[in-house]
Amino acid sequence: MKRKSDKPATALQIQTSFPLRDICGTWESLCGSPTIRIYHDGSRFRLQFIYKHDTAFTVPLIQCWGYTFFNFYGMIRIAYDSERDMLLLTTEGEYKRVYD
Repeated sequence: MKRKSDKPATALQIQTSFPLRDICGTWESLCGSPTIRIYHDGSRFRLQFIYKHDTAFTVPLIQCWGYTFFNFYGMIRIAYDSERDMLLLTTEGEYKRVYD
């Protein structure tokens, strides 16, 4: 049975510029990509790719010209669907929020 949340988001629902505090937390990939964690370290917002064996890469998040992105071997844009509470990374696919 399909639910409303299973529908793909329309362009109006997906936001490319949004308050970074709205996406803080841990996110799990629906496509098998590494888990990510978004947090504020006291001076700026950061994104952390968490790989197996306690390996993680941390990069700063940037908002400029209406886009949210980070540089990790190239520019990776982030979009946020607030209705479904999903992130979309241009190279990694969709992520859902992990609630503890």
